Amino acid sequence: MKRSLLLVAAVLCAVPSFAAPQGGVLGHAAIDGQSTGGYWTAERLVSAKPLELAPMITADGADVAATAAVDETFASESVGEPGAPPSRRGVPSLRRQLVDPATLESFMNETGGAIEGENVGTQGAHFTSSRLIPLTADQTYPYATVGRLFFTIQGEGNFVCSASVIRHRVLLTAGHCVHKGSGGVNGFYTNFLFVPAYRDGAAPFGTWTAAYIYVTNTWATGNAVFPNAQDFATIELNDKNGQKIGTSYTGYLGYIINKLHPNHTTIVGYPVNLDGGNKMHQVTAGTKGPYGSNTNSVIAGSDMRGGASGGPWIQNFGAVATGQTAGTNKLLNAVIGVTSYGPVATTPLFLGSSIPDTRFTQLINAACARRAGNCS
Repeated sequence: MKRSLLLVAAVLCAVPSFAAPQGGVLGHAAIDGQSTGGYWTAERLVSAKPLELAPMITADGADVAATAAVDETFASESVGEPGAPPSRRGVPSLRRQLVDPATLESFMNETGGAIEGENVGTQGAHFTSSRLIPLTADQTYPYATVGRLFFTIQGEGNFVCSASVIRHRVLLTAGHCVHKGSGGVNGFYTNFLFVPAYRDGAAPFGTWTAAYIYVTNTWATGNAVFPNAQDFATIELNDKNGQKIGTSYTGYLGYIINKLHPNHTTIVGYPVNLDGGNKMHQVTAGTKGPYGSNTNSVIAGSDMRGGASGGPWIQNFGAVATGQTAGTNKLLNAVIGVTSYGPVATTPLFLGSSIPDTRFTQLINAACARRAGNCS
């Protein structure tokens, strides 16, 4: 998969510690080129390139046609876990200005700013696309669980995806945002830095470094062919001041498997074609699919592009009103998918996600079991 090169990745100086595959997942300790906090200067943050959405191509290079197909091997009863807002009582402020506004404005002027989005559905997949209203909503639950994920691909440069807090200490993102899809443990990327609720160079809840990474074996051995049946990954984050990110600062989203279609979703992320990726963006849409032949994936209308990869697709997003009647699928603020692929061009307007199944559950369980206090 070809990407634009802007900055050369740092030379690795840490000695990695690797773990053998566990069931359906592959994991390893996060690697830093140098101290992660020191690596991500203001210049590197603003110039990190979006990891472009991958085109839908089969192993033989042919375009994937829209056909109804679900991976029945892993289809099973829907199971999941609820999310929860944070408890911010007595926790110190971590707010930082990572990039001063003048530097950010200068960079946007040099790069020509963002491509305008269009609120027009294609492929019969209609949607509504919007900034957050008000912009400060990004610091409230459940928006606060979503942020920008910065990382380095050795030999190619610095890149950015989206990610969300899915359990105490644990992020959820796309597999292709952490691993190249081949090469085993040597396929993992480096220098991960998560900035929840990032906006215009500010980090209201600080910056968080990675301790350990898991990716599904389905992605790790899939040779970066899209759609992929399980393009998912988790990242265990280090604590700050003795506090876990999901407990004290952002809260965390829930999740549910085998519920991506039919459903209605709120897709959240940081697409660089909209506001330069400097503001959180949201799309609401009904899912359409399944998509592709035996790919276990679904599409939804969206004008988000590169940088949105890894962002969550969330069912029942928001808060329940007094008098509101719950339906048969009651789990609030639950992830049902993750942005995985889409057209590289500005049209057609849609995104795709793998359908979380029992392999997704294995991924979450591996992260939860790795260290005492994860997910609890």
